[in-house]
Amino acid sequence: MKRVLASLLAIALIIAGCNKGNDSEKESNVLWVYTSMYKDTIKDLEPLLAEDFPGVEFKWFQAGSEDIAAKVNGELIAGQLKADVLISSDRFWYEEMGNQGNLLSYAPKGTDAVDAQLKHPNSFYHTVSIPVMVLAYNNEVVTPEMAPKTYKELMQDKYKGKFTTGSPLSSGTNFTTMAMLQHHYGWDYFKKLKANETIAQGGNSAVIRRIQNKERPIGWVLLENLLRFQGKDERLQIVYPEDGVVIHSNVMGITEKKGANRDLAKKFADWMYGPKGQAMMTKSYMYSPLPSIAPPVGAPPFAKLLSNSFTWTQDFIKKVTEARSELKETYTEIMFQ
Repeated sequence: MKRVLASLLAIALIIAGCNKGNDSEKESNVLWVYTSMYKDTIKDLEPLLAEDFPGVEFKWFQAGSEDIAAKVNGELIAGQLKADVLISSDRFWYEEMGNQGNLLSYAPKGTDAVDAQLKHPNSFYHTVSIPVMVLAYNNEVVTPEMAPKTYKELMQDKYKGKFTTGSPLSSGTNFTTMAMLQHHYGWDYFKKLKANETIAQGGNSAVIRRIQNKERPIGWVLLENLLRFQGKDERLQIVYPEDGVVIHSNVMGITEKKGANRDLAKKFADWMYGPKGQAMMTKSYMYSPLPSIAPPVGAPPFAKLLSNSFTWTQDFIKKVTEARSELKETYTEIMFQ
């Protein structure tokens, strides 16, 4: 009887080991990507990935940058991190993640050609696509002569009741724009915007709606949103501010998971910097960080914008990363109270 029980126990252990192996193999063929990329961009990516990664199941969590950060932070606290690859626009959160040891140091193939200000010096993340914040106006209300040529001149009285932005409290790109302009122009800039009855609500789509319906015929908004209206709404006119456009980073990082095999995540990261991945980025009207890739349709060369942009310095990144909550609180006090 003892021999029978011992045999059954041995068989059970073998089966458990096999099941564990199968689970491990299954897990190695699943990649979770948490991203703020547009849903239509993900839809375009899926058949290309299916072709180049046979047998791999890509699972997506698509949400805004703030929601992605909240989800990942919750998973880390619970000790149940699911995300393998992160792609979103809150660069300062990636700084925190890297500093806390939650991101893998890895330089995807081709990223040696990416401008230094668009990647982490220790390769915790790299810019995979580039949104650009510009100014726009409705030409049924605003003439080219009246349109602002710079961000700074929006403080002038003639723009009272005419200007809008998205909310830095809910939009990652609007927060970054606010932080960059505050860094260069100080809080007095935003006090004047408040005095000029600026509306700062929602995201970039809300800004465009207010420009179109003439509630506020001038606004700062992402270039990619404006380019989507090419040939559809000629009232929307683009201004590349002379004091500098605000360049953003949709950054990609690979999470650190204890005991996890990161080979598949690395291959995916390499693929995103390859011709197919980058083609999907420019199809979404964002710039590629690779100098060899043509700009999105209707956009000027990226080198031209980069030469006239607010520079991302390590001092600026460090300052904003450490003072994010304080910046939001001060902005709230100025604009909403």
